[in-house]
Amino acid sequence: MTAIQAFTSPEKNIIDHITEMLHKKDDIDDYVRVDETHLSLLILAESISRYPSILQDQHLGQNRRTVDTLVQNLCSHPNLNLVLNTPTKAVLGRGFTIAKINFFLLVSYLCSGNEGLCMMLDEIQDIITYNVFSMMTEDVFISIVSDDSIDYETRIEAGYFLTKIWENRIYKGIDEISPVLNNLWKNRLNFTPAYGTLAGISEIATFCSRSNPEWNRFIEGDDFTDDTLESLREYLMGLSHEEMLMIQDYMDKNSISSFNRDNINEMLGRNKSYTMINYDDPREMYHFYSRRNENAVFRKKSRIKGPTKTIEEYLICYMIRRGMIRHNSE
Repeated sequence: MTAIQAFTSPEKNIIDHITEMLHKKDDIDDYVRVDETHLSLLILAESISRYPSILQDQHLGQNRRTVDTLVQNLCSHPNLNLVLNTPTKAVLGRGFTIAKINFFLLVSYLCSGNEGLCMMLDEIQDIITYNVFSMMTEDVFISIVSDDSIDYETRIEAGYFLTKIWENRIYKGIDEISPVLNNLWKNRLNFTPAYGTLAGISEIATFCSRSNPEWNRFIEGDDFTDDTLESLREYLMGLSHEEMLMIQDYMDKNSISSFNRDNINEMLGRNKSYTMINYDDPREMYHFYSRRNENAVFRKKSRIKGPTKTIEEYLICYMIRRGMIRHNSE
């Protein structure tokens, strides 16, 4: 039996500190709520850990399943519905990650209303961000595995990463991904697009100057195609490819040379697709990725113009191909 990691050391420290503080302050109701939810997560983690290991060989009658056959099956059938072809341990593990995010959101709400616990808010926010990021990373690997326009070797490597995530719910061997994607998101939050003519060139140049050096190498490499550029434009401008075309058409028809963000909804005749409600909520990172990914998948299936992958997918494919991340690293 291979146990999934219920809580990291920083997470355990936060839980211990919060429960101790609530106990000392005689906040019985809040203490019981946190303690019982914490216990439920531990029980859930133990239950998930009882399922067969995804990484070990399994024999069922005359059938033999290994991690290699699992990965090959996932990558050989790119249109496979992963929901019904994913090991039970992986499905339940994803639910566990969501439960963990909700638990620490509960803890953050308690802390925000408790003067003695407010000092923990930044640390709790970092933990929520990490768990949201981990779920998004899993989705990016699923997108790569499911995308038959990507070379088979890259998809196979992504498949092995996916099985490691499914097995442990931790990300050993791919720590290189975290700083690059987190840096991408943080720069996006601190970035104000000067919409101007929608060309996006100045925005991209400014964005790259603030980013990780590896990001600059990615921009300058052969992997950075016109489709990649359009995907990055969506990310930076906060507009779908279709919305940018609609706005450009509106500008041409009305002889407008530039515009600002206050005009966007008026020009579209509705709210833009990638609206963010609360920039301080780490879940916005996942929502933003999911909406762009849904649009990319739709374009590919419909064979219409526009980016068919998210910028996160392009970036991780680049890192796999350059050997910057390897599934068999420790």
